[in-house]
Amino acid sequence: MLPTLPAKRTLALVLAATAVGTAAAISVPAMASDSPQESKTRSTRAAQVPDMTFDYTGSDTLSGPPALGVPYGNRAKANDVDGHQIGTAYGNCVKDEIGSTQDQVLCSTVLKFTDGAQIAITSVRPTAHPGAELRDFDAIVTGGTLRYEGLTGSARFTPRSVGVYDVSFS
Repeated sequence: MLPTLPAKRTLALVLAATAVGTAAAISVPAMASDSPQESKTRSTRAAQVPDMTFDYTGSDTLSGPPALGVPYGNRAKANDVDGHQIGTAYGNCVKDEIGSTQDQVLCSTVLKFTDGAQIAITSVRPTAHPGAELRDFDAIVTGGTLRYEGLTGSARFTPRSVGVYDVSFS
């Protein structure tokens, strides 16, 4: 037969164990994540991304016409506001919805600058059927390298013409 502890001692042990467990549960997330100030410092150390133009003309679908559910690649010249090429945007997309005037496409894009810095962008974007109105869309900026390390936020794509977008980052 096992010895029993007096009720007061049992209660004290339960309370002590609960306090230790609660302290551990509270401190573990605090240790695992950054404070708001540390997180803000990391995300703001990235350089400001200049406005640019993505020109997909002539290379929008590198592997043929997009079909529902079939991945395809695309590539765009990234030009600064003066028209000088500053990089290339490489994308992998999948058409996931067919509409009457617009289709919906899920794309992952890496913008590689001529100096080697990169920015990762993900978007669900509309693609207009011939003759349909072109639409703006927003993309999610999920990270960067070199001078753009720690970059997060969004990118706004505004159509200039078929296959050409003005892009601004925030």
